[in-house]
Amino acid sequence: MNIFKRFWKSLYSPADIASFRNDKIRKSIVYIIVLSFVTFLPLAYFTNVTTKNALKVGEETITNEIPDFKVTDGKLVLTDNSVKNIPISIDQDELHIYFDASGTLDKDDVDNKIASYDSAVVFLSDSIYITAAGVSQSVSYDTAGISNKADLVNLYTSIESLAKYFIPIALLVLFIFTLGSIFFRVALYALFGFILSGFGRTGIAFRQNWMIASYSITLAAVFTMVMEALQVIVPFGMEINMVVSMIFVFLAIRSIPPSEPTILEK
Repeated sequence: MNIFKRFWKSLYSPADIASFRNDKIRKSIVYIIVLSFVTFLPLAYFTNVTTKNALKVGEETITNEIPDFKVTDGKLVLTDNSVKNIPISIDQDELHIYFDASGTLDKDDVDNKIASYDSAVVFLSDSIYITAAGVSQSVSYDTAGISNKADLVNLYTSIESLAKYFIPIALLVLFIFTLGSIFFRVALYALFGFILSGFGRTGIAFRQNWMIASYSITLAAVFTMVMEALQVIVPFGMEINMVVSMIFVFLAIRSIPPSEPTILEK
């Protein structure tokens, strides 16, 4: 059975998933890599689009609309006394820029202000907070090498010129991280199946539980991909995916006749 048929069967049939348990383990590894890549595409697309949109803000916008400041002891200090309305909010379609030297805003405030898949660059009192496509990261001003507004403009100019190299590298790193997390979850689900099967006493070895777990993640992975493509954040999404995958593992093991002999491919 080719990989496409395995994919289709794995969406709804625990019995078919159980029938894959005696295959060569390299088939499961290839399947996980392909499935991970396909489900990663929406995240890659929105990350790419969001980054490009952020760069469109341009040096001129930052120069004209961000007031003069300096960083003292890791804290943002406003040096332009003419600015009274803090925090400052700059909206560019789905990109939002906030500047707050007063300490009024925090990360949770920003997340609550913007839509689920909008992006934001926030200059908080003690760090720069960036969120894009549901992924967030904080960087201190010292780490970013920013001590004043001129440093910020220079940093932006450097990032803009390196973006065509930076974006593919960042996406590759993100995919490797995603792939590693999926392999880790498969190992956990395989351990769950191994425990259910009596630690191998029923004739289902850990290797076979790995094979079952590899295909049991299919429905959860497709669900995640669809939600990301629709830019919908599902509450407790990770927990739901874990439960669905474990249910598939459980049903696949239950579908194996107790007296069925085990034949492993080498």
